[in-house]
Amino acid sequence: MDFVDRSNFGYLFFISGVCLYAISDAVMKYFMNMYDVNQVVFIRTLARFVPLLGIMLSKQKNPFKTKKMSENLFRAVLASIGTYAFMCAYGYANMTDVVVVSYTSAVFVIPFSIMILKEKFNMQNATAILCSFFGMLLAFRPGKGVFQYGIIFAIIGAMISAMNQVLIRKLSRTEDETTIMFYHQAVLLLMSFTIGASAFHVANHAHMATLLLGGIVGAVAQYCIVHALKLSTSSGLAAASYSMLVPVTIIDYFLYDKIPDLYIIGGLMLILMGNLKAFSIQSQLK
Repeated sequence: MDFVDRSNFGYLFFISGVCLYAISDAVMKYFMNMYDVNQVVFIRTLARFVPLLGIMLSKQKNPFKTKKMSENLFRAVLASIGTYAFMCAYGYANMTDVVVVSYTSAVFVIPFSIMILKEKFNMQNATAILCSFFGMLLAFRPGKGVFQYGIIFAIIGAMISAMNQVLIRKLSRTEDETTIMFYHQAVLLLMSFTIGASAFHVANHAHMATLLLGGIVGAVAQYCIVHALKLSTSSGLAAASYSMLVPVTIIDYFLYDKIPDLYIIGGLMLILMGNLKAFSIQSQLK
């Protein structure tokens, strides 16, 4: 398979991944109206252990064995808090709004990369950050949307997601990817059960099956994105990440009668420009 073919397959895998993530998130958001958020997180995380266990067995490795226990635990706790931030954001805001704000995470990667990975800062970095910031302000006008709880949680989630990406990049130099993933899932499983077990209640069979399926779909989405990055460059796949807005908009329309207005579309364009600039910077540093 030549480079062009690999890149094309990578693009298809990436689009499949982000679209599957949209479906998985839609399932979680739908059931948050019926069950406690901790129960939803717990069931989704439990479902993700099934495919991860298969990966672990195929590699014949102990995913918890590491020489960087403290770093893995810190990243896992941080990533778990980020998961809760996005789940809470979905509880207060519609999916389109949360997804638009989440696009700023790639720009937040820049300052965290400077602080943690000691990368250099220049005017290109500043342009990427400002472009995304003003895009967010345009999409969610101050005094109307940007201060809503859902948007605040989404911004927190985007910032945590950015730091999480940087920490994964640092850990992946010496740690197996399965180890990194399992620490997150183990901590999230323990956290959701410890915090919310008292609020859990029995779900009917259809709801349980759908929640478990949503978790498995999320795991498959994660695999698609990781596999895509093996077939193509991250900068080449940058534009594909915004394809998530399409299924999210469709889901919001049919399930919640929500359609993004012109302000959100305009803000999304600016955020897209900022993210493309950020990805371009990162690709030049490789």
